[in-house]
Amino acid sequence: MIRNIILAITLILTITTCYGQNNDNVTWKYSAKNLNNGNVELLFNAKIADGYHLYSPFNPAGASMPLSIKLEESKDYSQVGEIQELQKAISHYEEVFDVTEKYFIKKADFKIVIKPSVTTPFEVKGKISGQVCNDESACSMVRNNFSINVTPQKPEDKPKSEVKSEKQEVKTEEPKANETTQTEVVKTTDTIVATQNEISVSTSDTLAVNPPATANKNYDSITNSSLWEIFFIAFLAGLAAIFTPCVFPMIPMTVTFFLKDKSGHGKVNALIYGLSIILLYTLPVAILILIAHLIGGENFTAGIFNALSTHWLPNIIFFVIFFVFALSFLGMFEITMPSSLINKAEKRGDKGGLIGVFFLAFVLVLVSFSCTGPIVGSVLVESASGNDFLKPIIAMLGFSLAFAMPFTLFAYFPEIMKKLPKSGSWLNTVKVILGFLELALGLKFLSVADQTYHWHLLDRETYLAIWIAIGIMLTMYLLGKLKLPNDSETSNIKVPRLILAILTLSFVVYLIPSMFGAPLKALAGYIPPITTQDFVLGKNVTTVTESKSTLCNTPKYSDKLHLPYGIEAYFDYNEALQCAKNQNKPLLLIFTGHGCVNCRKMEENVWSDEGVQNMMKNNFVICALYTDDRTMSEDGVKTIGEVNTELEIANYQMSAQPYYVIENPNQPGKAVKEPMKYNPDIENFKQFLDIKK
Repeated sequence: MIRNIILAITLILTITTCYGQNNDNVTWKYSAKNLNNGNVELLFNAKIADGYHLYSPFNPAGASMPLSIKLEESKDYSQVGEIQELQKAISHYEEVFDVTEKYFIKKADFKIVIKPSVTTPFEVKGKISGQVCNDESACSMVRNNFSINVTPQKPEDKPKSEVKSEKQEVKTEEPKANETTQTEVVKTTDTIVATQNEISVSTSDTLAVNPPATANKNYDSITNSSLWEIFFIAFLAGLAAIFTPCVFPMIPMTVTFFLKDKSGHGKVNALIYGLSIILLYTLPVAILILIAHLIGGENFTAGIFNALSTHWLPNIIFFVIFFVFALSFLGMFEITMPSSLINKAEKRGDKGGLIGVFFLAFVLVLVSFSCTGPIVGSVLVESASGNDFLKPIIAMLGFSLAFAMPFTLFAYFPEIMKKLPKSGSWLNTVKVILGFLELALGLKFLSVADQTYHWHLLDRETYLAIWIAIGIMLTMYLLGKLKLPNDSETSNIKVPRLILAILTLSFVVYLIPSMFGAPLKALAGYIPPITTQDFVLGKNVTTVTESKSTLCNTPKYSDKLHLPYGIEAYFDYNEALQCAKNQNKPLLLIFTGHGCVNCRKMEENVWSDEGVQNMMKNNFVICALYTDDRTMSEDGVKTIGEVNTELEIANYQMSAQPYYVIENPNQPGKAVKEPMKYNPDIENFKQFLDIKK
């Protein structure tokens, strides 16, 4: 797996494959077929050249780019359900991506059902995109535009025997053994994946099936909110970087250089200087993400992000980097960029002009690396811990904007520079404070690896004990009771430093009750879950009255996986599905992850509500599916995280966490109402759990 991650990252950095709009290795035929119920089947038949294979629409996250067939929106029709495969795809374990890929050879047939809203002929237009590869891993893009003529069948043309009265009742007799009245189910690697066949529901089913939407209606606003949040945090980090010994003294020097520019373009050059700083921080990150997106699309990019955020190797590397940078900030040693690189950049900057201004900005980035590197790394790695690949770009934009701002503003308003504090020992104090913060933040990466692999090295109380110790040491430092190598002698403590010491000590006091089981809702997602804590005062985490168990048997993996507040759950889809059938209860699927910050926020801020707990415990059979857990499944080939990720993509074309789905156990793979993504509103979650609405 280590070699695979390195290889995947190398592919991103060295990709040289060319992509074209059309691909001779796959040829397509399109047709339309009227159905008796008035709907129309759009058929897509692909002929694949010998030696090549076309990837399935349900290829898992982190693998090669899956096939996508998108119809243009039109008032003439509406799409019914998702794309359907008309034959079973070949499954093959791909060592590079460490996933089991799905693809077709020689031919592949798909269909999409639409519902016409007019009776006159119309045209369906759309685009096909995907990836085709040969056995030597030479790949190219599949991109086709298509147009299909459709002549809807008029209602009077339907055979009378096929037309049912609106008042006709559905028969309630049980189906025979050889009849298929429910979703066809294919069992692969101990995971039930429902295909997209049409469903005939008997009145004995306890739930009605509604077409699931792909996203919660409030999710877009929440996503935008999280992007603004990461921008704001990165912006503050950029401001903090300014007040470090490597950067702050360079502000008057750089601004004076532009003010003395005899060309008359000093202020313009200062603006270009600031923009160059923003580009130097933001553009490389954006280019890497764009390349990853071009290689394999959103799923491939999300897969890389998932590997970076949950696999033990990158998390341990990030932890070590944070620890080393923290030691540097605390004064143990100095990290500097090679002098030869800085000298070359300075020579380029001396040439003047726009290129010269750009290289002056490059010099600033290189020289300030020993102070800004740890901060940039913190922001970048934290923003990349998830599946939203816009976050690292937004983070770098926020950081670089704050970092570049003073160099431009002071060039336009030089009189403000007179109000700046003089350089002194306070700059080293800022650096040391950042060192303590690096020590605390670096633990998060070790914690993610610890939870994902169940090492139990850094459970909740151990994690919090280290944080409390760091907080106490920082308080002592701020009060002058602790001296570090680069500190100068101070005769008294200034008021701002005293206030910061009070705030730090207050945070330590806030943490102490957590050693006995306090929930710490404000830190949900940034500390290990309470289920990893051995000692909880009063033993039970929940205050809700005990409810009857909804479990039919002892769940698989329950020795390693648990839900908070005494909520009982299965951690295997097949097992939960069978229990839900036995109890005739709806099945609540919770796609979650150990490294998922928003999952912990939902647990701490929403699940903690007594009403929510009662609904979850009494109304459902619950199945928590961890998409990043590295425990091997029973087949010994895949981890349970890989199995659960494939199930989420195959059934719901989604790879988000948290993702909540309510299923009728008699119709696996179909949501009975719109699934729900992250939404910290308690009433909204209660409405979702209310299956009558």
